[in-house]
Amino acid sequence: MATRGSDDRIPRYIEAAEALRDGQLGVRVPEAGSTDQIARLGAALNDLSCSLERRWREAAEVDAIAARINAGLLLDDVLEDFFREAREIFPYDRIGFSLLEDDGTVVRARWAKSDLGELRLGRGFAARLSGSSLKSILETGRPRVLNDLAAYLESKPSSESTRLVVEEGVRSSLTCPLVANGVPVGFIFFSSRHPGTYRDAHVEAYQRIAGQLSVIVEKGRLISELSEQKAALEIRNRFITRVFGRYVSDAVVERLLETPDGLRLGGERRTVTVVMTDLRGFTPVAESLPPERVVALLNLYLGTMSEVVLEHGGTIDEFIGDAILALFGAPMTREDDARRALECAVAMQQAMERVNARFRELSLPVMEMGIGVHTGEVVAGNIGSERRAKYGVVGAAINLASRIQGFTLGGQILASEETVLAAGPHVAAGTRFRVKAKGVRDPVSIVEVLGVGPNRLAPASDPLTPLDSPVEVEVERVGEEELPPQRAAGLLRAVGRWEAAVETGASFAPRDEIRLTLPGGLEVRARVLGRAGRGAGVRIRFGDLPEEAARLLGMVSGRAVPPAGF
Repeated sequence: MATRGSDDRIPRYIEAAEALRDGQLGVRVPEAGSTDQIARLGAALNDLSCSLERRWREAAEVDAIAARINAGLLLDDVLEDFFREAREIFPYDRIGFSLLEDDGTVVRARWAKSDLGELRLGRGFAARLSGSSLKSILETGRPRVLNDLAAYLESKPSSESTRLVVEEGVRSSLTCPLVANGVPVGFIFFSSRHPGTYRDAHVEAYQRIAGQLSVIVEKGRLISELSEQKAALEIRNRFITRVFGRYVSDAVVERLLETPDGLRLGGERRTVTVVMTDLRGFTPVAESLPPERVVALLNLYLGTMSEVVLEHGGTIDEFIGDAILALFGAPMTREDDARRALECAVAMQQAMERVNARFRELSLPVMEMGIGVHTGEVVAGNIGSERRAKYGVVGAAINLASRIQGFTLGGQILASEETVLAAGPHVAAGTRFRVKAKGVRDPVSIVEVLGVGPNRLAPASDPLTPLDSPVEVEVERVGEEELPPQRAAGLLRAVGRWEAAVETGASFAPRDEIRLTLPGGLEVRARVLGRAGRGAGVRIRFGDLPEEAARLLGMVSGRAVPPAGF
């Protein structure tokens, strides 16, 4: 009967083995309560089925975690998922995760989650690896089981980490090393509220998934670190954009942030177009207003002009009182730098209408601006020290742009021939003249810019009213040490709002700065514009015109003459 019974079981055992072969897990076969060899075969098949099912669950869990990692989950998210789902593999009430830092000499708690209540051993807790029991776990590569943590603490009362988890309610633990691609990266700690929880089977289960789990955790850690670095970089970039973006366009900021060496000290030679602006008569206005009103005036003016510069892709290098130094060609060079610089200058002069309209609303004096533009070679880069530096330019081109600006009248743009040639054929030019600029060896050719393309300005001039009776004046050249002094008598024959015609036998060149002495000893500074019609005289534009002098000129001409400035 035994042999016959055994024969009846063999087909069922063969069927179960074939099912396992085909991946049908959870197969159960009858053992008939016998202890003969065929019954033992059935028991072995049952054990094999259970083992395969357990390993399949382990692999499935690890594969699911790997899939979430590959989807870009951060380490904390991976560990949260592992905590929810790893009970299919291990028993636990708490899971902790620690990383090796400082070249593997320090173990630092990175993450922990518990069903036992408040964590006492949380993120940031650190201890040296040397001399600890964790070091031997790394050396052997085998997980350690402690099934009576209270007794272990009594034997090692100096173990702060054990004391903290015991206070949380942990009574047994499984400490597992994480080694990714042969490199130790940290530890994962499974803990239970019950003593005697962990067995060799759990150690073996971990060892089966240890390699893949270690790589997954390490990848999650790297993704987290990259995410943290990215977040820190975004904060830094937002700060740089907010601060540096006040002076350059967004495109320039992005270019600098993309360039690793963009903020290093040092410089390079490059050709730039320099735009220098200045408010005419600002000094006497500032002296006559309360400080708060002066600041309001400056902020409105500089704010408006800054927007214009940035809209045209320029870089604001510096505010010098009421003056603006803007660059086209640094830190980024474009083929149309000169053209955009002149377009910007025209737009700035047009924007003065909005600025002055706002000045009137605030009961501030109406102002005029002169703009000088020059194209030349400079050294551009980060200047200063490692602790404090600024992006800027140095070179003769900056000085010459300032000199050219000094020859401008209010509402006027003057540019060097170099800039006009570089800007191309669409520049509308007014008067051209050559001047001897201070600090420059050769005469400089200057062009009045009236527009670029369809965008045009009116010439910076003023209709004159002839005087019924000429006024005797004295004319003297001032300001340029290189030119010989000249003083002569003259007649004031016509007056406008800011300009006048003076007949004199002395020889003055365009842009000469002169001092005009009016009746009663009133002195007025002015700039020579050129010849005054067909007569033997010059047309001048007043500079700092005091109110008393303005009243006198208004009386002799019969029209209002406001205080003025170059």
